[in-house]
Amino acid sequence: ISEKSGFGRSLFERMSLLGHRKHLLNVQYRMHPDISLFPNNKFYKKMILDGENVKQRSYEKRYLEGRMFGTFSFISVTGGKEEKDARGHSWKNVMEASVVCDIVERLFR
Repeated sequence: ISEKSGFGRSLFERMSLLGHRKHLLNVQYRMHPDISLFPNNKFYKKMILDGENVKQRSYEKRYLEGRMFGTFSFISVTGGKEEKDARGHSWKNVMEASVVCDIVERLFR
């Protein structure tokens, strides 16, 4: 209903279409630089800077033993199947979600 009425876009998109100026917030303070590197290069043309707090050595936090988990990890999950949710709007993968839950449980042990 909202999309048919012309409301299927964000407030940011509507304001921009009306001619309001856009301002890029170009410093990020939450992600480790190793993690911010990909979105910065892929989507922001290397215009996003890392805040000083995330560049400090003390920001590196290790929760699990071993070398498998660094700043970020890619984990291959076999047996999972992507499927649409009940409303048909979002994708889900129950097997991948289960693996994430297992990792989070280990973090809190």
